[in-house]
Amino acid sequence: MVQRIVTGIIAGCGFILMLILGGWPFGAFIALLALIAYYELVSMAGEGAAAFGNAVGAIAVLLIVLQDRLNDVGFHSDLSDIVIGLSVLLLIATVFSRNAYSFSRAAVAFFAAFYVGLGFHYLVAARDESLVSVLFILILIWTTDSGAYFVGRAFGKHKLAPHISPNKTIEGGVGGILCAIAVAFIFQAIHTPPGLGSPERLVLVALVISVFGQLGDLAESALKRHFGVKDSGKLLPGHGGLLDRCDSWIFLFPVLHIFQIV
Repeated sequence: MVQRIVTGIIAGCGFILMLILGGWPFGAFIALLALIAYYELVSMAGEGAAAFGNAVGAIAVLLIVLQDRLNDVGFHSDLSDIVIGLSVLLLIATVFSRNAYSFSRAAVAFFAAFYVGLGFHYLVAARDESLVSVLFILILIWTTDSGAYFVGRAFGKHKLAPHISPNKTIEGGVGGILCAIAVAFIFQAIHTPPGLGSPERLVLVALVISVFGQLGDLAESALKRHFGVKDSGKLLPGHGGLLDRCDSWIFLFPVLHIFQIV
């Protein structure tokens, strides 16, 4: 537990510092995190880090995460270009690899690149728009995790998704949502996030963040269960891999973009 707390404090302080800096430092930092998370995911699937398809996927992750930064310096691309380019290169790899690189392996690289890349891309885009909004979202994610854990331990009786995460309970999930809504009002009293002036919209956005944040956690648990691993990696002592700490973000930020919340 001590190791977990120390790791969390050090990693959290470093992340908050980069978040406050913003700009290119934050973009480069997030690109590095995205690469680590990407390789954790393809490694869970049993793919070697040096495989051609995985290397192409890693380049796609960088292009996705840093898309806005690269556009600013004259390297113009959009997501459709990256989708087409990655698809073509992965299919070429299946043709010339003499069956060593199968379509299923290409599918892993493709999915991992966009699952990880898009989540971190929209995190960077949200930071470019508003530091306060990103802090609001992240604090509600962390509040949901903590609330669900403590409420679940105290009152949890009904399993939420026992086939993929046997320790999570419905009571814990509801407790996490209620805690997130309560903290949203506290946050608003200190500094109102852009576009969240009305109580109704504040509650709605807090509900979306809490629910989809928990779904992101469950989605990564499903991936780990599928590949038969306990943690995505060992980068963070006491916490597992980086993907284990970012699973809620990379699921949530694209959803918030779709709902035009950020």
